[in-house]
Amino acid sequence: MLLASALIARRRLAIAARAIGERDVKQHDHGSDRDIRDCLHHPISQIPHVHSLDAEATLHYQLRRDNSNFRLPTHKRNLLRSSRVTDRVKKYFVILAACSSAQSAPQLHSSVSTAHAPNTLHRDSTKSADRGDANEATAKLGDASVTARVNTIHIVASIDGGAASDAPTHARVDQTVTLYAVIRAGDTFYSDAPSPKLAGKPLVVQPIASGPVIDLAWSRIEPTSANLSNTSSGTFRFEPIEYRATAIDRSANQPSIAADVRPTLLTDHGNGVGTMRYQLAVTQDGKTFTTPGIDARRGRGSGGLTDAVMRVTIRRDDTYLGFLTEMYGQPYVWASAGTSDKTHQSERLEGSDCADLMVYGARRMGKHISYTWTGGLPAITKLLASGTRGDDGIYRDGAGKPLPFTQAGDLVLFPRHVGALAVDKGTLGVLDDHDLMLHTLFDTPKEQPIKDSGYAQYAVELRRFR
Repeated sequence: MLLASALIARRRLAIAARAIGERDVKQHDHGSDRDIRDCLHHPISQIPHVHSLDAEATLHYQLRRDNSNFRLPTHKRNLLRSSRVTDRVKKYFVILAACSSAQSAPQLHSSVSTAHAPNTLHRDSTKSADRGDANEATAKLGDASVTARVNTIHIVASIDGGAASDAPTHARVDQTVTLYAVIRAGDTFYSDAPSPKLAGKPLVVQPIASGPVIDLAWSRIEPTSANLSNTSSGTFRFEPIEYRATAIDRSANQPSIAADVRPTLLTDHGNGVGTMRYQLAVTQDGKTFTTPGIDARRGRGSGGLTDAVMRVTIRRDDTYLGFLTEMYGQPYVWASAGTSDKTHQSERLEGSDCADLMVYGARRMGKHISYTWTGGLPAITKLLASGTRGDDGIYRDGAGKPLPFTQAGDLVLFPRHVGALAVDKGTLGVLDDHDLMLHTLFDTPKEQPIKDSGYAQYAVELRRFR
């Protein structure tokens, strides 16, 4: 019976192969017919996924790799297993399997969103993600022989492989910030972080792989609105900033991930610079622990979250404009404030209004000045030039002389609004409405042409911090 089935199958395949291989075969509009024909016209070594003349082993590999996309009927699988089937019949099956698989198998990453994926992940995660091996990427962590129960978890951050800490982290874009999970089970801490510290206290840790079996899940903690006001209630109060946890792509069960500060809920104006908060969830035997997240409210004198929520801030560089980019991704807060300069919303990177953003950058540069409004800026700056915009978009003084584009970082002060000169565009060397300014106004901070700022038509003063 098996021999008869084999001979019938061999005959049918031979007939099909000859029919498909005819040079004068009529062109069809069905991709599957063309695909099989193309495969039959190629050497077996060039057929996708077929790397051996051992037909049975190759087909076994193919079925294991793409079993969700291609599966032979049971009687054909049995036929392939039979030692009575000739190698020639087996090879036809392999060709058909390879052709089917080449067209139906998904491309790597075709179902994975990468728009906001981290630039680099933990080495093992990157390797798995590049293969598209989702199962390995989400395998549980730990040693099944370890029975200790998880009782606390933390996130620590390391810059360029340096000692890791749970304190808010500031770095430049040319540095790598890596987040690490710290798990305490029983009396033992487990982490892959280099020289970790919690609240300034060094920890003795064991590798996470030697701890109990757990699942890890990483999330961003992001503001959901780009614009809010501390006076929206009709009187001043610290308006609560709404945050949401968003899962980080391809980070499941990774003991460490690269800190990616690009927002997913708001427009990304920073392209890799700005501020982001993070949360870690650890599950052991159905019980889940989380680090502080959206409920960790600071309370009095604040609309945002406590420093117990891991915060990473990445700036463009160490210039004044570079420090302003630390606020990217955080909302515009009308009448941002604080109970003191040190506890100001800008200092805590919750958000700011236009004037407070400018002062924040100066304070990060080491200047000892207080937060103020636009009307208070003349007292802490010096006037460089002033004028109004002409019909050609160039700003001129009272004598009709064009105002100079003084230098990047100088303030562009309008009545009730302010930004910082960023890039000289349009007519080089003079101030015109094509020049870019860095500011925040009803949106997260960004660089924008002056003509699109909403204030280009007003008189302007160029100023510089004293």
